Amino acid sequence: MAPEPVRATARFASVLVLLLTIAAAPAHALKVATWNIMGYENPGEGPGLPSPYITARQANFRTVMAALSPDVILTEEMNSQAAADSFRLDVLELVEPGQWAGGWNPVNSGEGMGLFYKPAKVSIANLVGISTGGPRLAIVAIIKPVGYVKNTAWFRTYGIHFKAGSSAADATTRGTEGSGLRTQINNAPLATVGPSFLVLGDSNIYDGTEVAYTKLTESQTNNNGRSFDYLSLTAPWHQNGANAAYYTQCPCLSCGVTGQSGGGLDDRFDLALVSASLQDGGGLEYVAGSYTPFGNDGQHYNTDINAFGFNNAVGLTVANALHDAADHLPVMVTLRLPARATSPSQVSFGDVIVGATAQQSINIANVASPPAANLGYSFTADPGFSAPAGPFTAIAGNPPTAHMLSMDTSTPAAYAGAITLTSDDNDTTSKAILADGRVFAHASPSVDSVVATTTGALYLGSQLPGGFTDKPLHVYNAGYTALQSKLALTGATLTGNPRISLVGGFTPALVGSPGAVYAVHFNDTGAGADSDYTATLTIASSDEALPGGTARPPLSIRLTAHVLSGTAGAGAAPLSLRCDPPSPNPGRGGSLLAFDLPGPARVALGVYDLSGRRIAKLADGELGQGHHALRWNAQDDAGRPVAAGLYFVRFATAGLTRISRLVLLP
Repeated sequence: MAPEPVRATARFASVLVLLLTIAAAPAHALKVATWNIMGYENPGEGPGLPSPYITARQANFRTVMAALSPDVILTEEMNSQAAADSFRLDVLELVEPGQWAGGWNPVNSGEGMGLFYKPAKVSIANLVGISTGGPRLAIVAIIKPVGYVKNTAWFRTYGIHFKAGSSAADATTRGTEGSGLRTQINNAPLATVGPSFLVLGDSNIYDGTEVAYTKLTESQTNNNGRSFDYLSLTAPWHQNGANAAYYTQCPCLSCGVTGQSGGGLDDRFDLALVSASLQDGGGLEYVAGSYTPFGNDGQHYNTDINAFGFNNAVGLTVANALHDAADHLPVMVTLRLPARATSPSQVSFGDVIVGATAQQSINIANVASPPAANLGYSFTADPGFSAPAGPFTAIAGNPPTAHMLSMDTSTPAAYAGAITLTSDDNDTTSKAILADGRVFAHASPSVDSVVATTTGALYLGSQLPGGFTDKPLHVYNAGYTALQSKLALTGATLTGNPRISLVGGFTPALVGSPGAVYAVHFNDTGAGADSDYTATLTIASSDEALPGGTARPPLSIRLTAHVLSGTAGAGAAPLSLRCDPPSPNPGRGGSLLAFDLPGPARVALGVYDLSGRRIAKLADGELGQGHHALRWNAQDDAGRPVAAGLYFVRFATAGLTRISRLVLLP
């Protein structure tokens, strides 16, 4: 074995040559190869150590592997774990650094097989040897493409190296091996391992009439293990110029490397057979036409693969390496991976107002590696949501397709459901995209907490100068619920007598429940006695800032104050008959009921409940002219407190009857 510094120098020199001479491999889904690499490790050179015989060929292996560029490769005649490590480190990792892992299994007769793979593409599981009744074990492993969970996207590789030799006894042994392998595959637990498989390796089969071949490919009662051959060779297989493009042994006619059998390309020993499930048109699939005896251009039958100074399949540099690396050519097939759907897991339409347009765009893509299967998909939507039905198709590697989803905004509602993506992604045939959103009713501006009304009045009182106090003005979002827009109070104008104002000016507010309160001030300094002062407050409103929000009707409140002279009830007679609204309203502990009589009159004033039953009599008889203010203390006629709620105040006298709502707060 060469000293390590020499080996390292040789490695880097080989890599440099490869980088300069090997073109990038075309895009592919998953390339699987098999290669009998001919006695990789000579036991005579020392246990567990690669020999100079192997080291001398490694540059050729590197050249071939750079051009072949598989994702998985099964190697026969790899005769120890040390040999497998050497092939990975001194060949594969030097060509594609950091991309390879591998496993190894002894198969008897002093031989072993390697299984190498790119972890970025696949993982392997359950690598074991299985008996087929011949001198060597076959090896089987489960190959799991990265990103696929269910075994419908997995496949098994059955690595074979059947009995060599051209005698009838050798063919009989191969027949036993082929029959034994077919039984093993027939009986595989498909629920665990999935239905798909490849049979790969050096079969040593000379003709399609051999029992080994017919057992692997024939129809039986149990066809779980039936294999299919994508090469149609002309009988007989052996030494038939019509099959020149399919032969894999031997790439040299007169060979210069120890161990090569010679004879030129005249036998198809190395093969790749495919399960029925890999040709059913869906999911994991054999790519038609991808079966490749690597390096055979059909122009070198029964001679060297690099003869005549050309090779139309791989070029002369690679052909030279194939000539001197081993006495077999690699065989490769490409598998198309199943479609893989990607979509969001959730979509939220947020809060909107009745009549708005509520839409969200989602992207659906097929993220499988090209040339993967096309993704077919469609949508169904729960009540309250809608989606384009489809069907749609997404091609692997293409940009995502945007689809517009909608939410029903015809009525107030809180929606929580799903838009279901149904596809031929084997891992997730049905995916629920969670959807939610709320539709609000419009805000309802009101000066009454129970009945929506946009006009009202606030009586600031009848007082002597200096006796006025600020009065609360309540603004409501009538009937407010969790499915109603909040009321935005956006501006106010006050017209009329300037003695009436809002304390601190107007402040915008967002009103849900219980409402907004503004304080109204009357400046009575220097006010004239026995005078009425009025103003009108107009408040602009709208829905809160949500899609579908609109301007709402303005609120108009008449504000009135009356200035007395002397004592209450004294002074000049009022000029008109008037009954002011209860104040405060709503209120706690009662309310003040004020009215003016321009002359003596009979007055009936009472408080009634919702059933129309009078619960409190405040006046019922002759009253004199003047300003009157009677207080109801929230008690019935028996002096018992009444419950909070809605009441009606009825004022009746000759020429005027008025019924006002009064809300008593807890």
